[in-house]
Amino acid sequence: MKPSLGRVVHYRDEEGKALAATVVAVVDDVVNLAVWNEFGAPFRVLNVRQGDAPGQWNWPPRV
Repeated sequence: MKPSLGRVVHYRDEEGKALAATVVAVVDDVVNLAVWNEFGAPFRVLNVRQGDAPGQWNWPPRV
């Protein structure tokens, strides 16, 4: 599935922890994200590729 503006995704921080994020821009195969850490503090991440490694984003699991 291709990401689009406003979609909620998970961003993996440097420790591999999944954080809530929203897609704010899509450029080819990378996205820019607005991310919230575990304390609710927002930060921005640019040019992020999809994947499961730290520093990447992926779709939340369906439960």
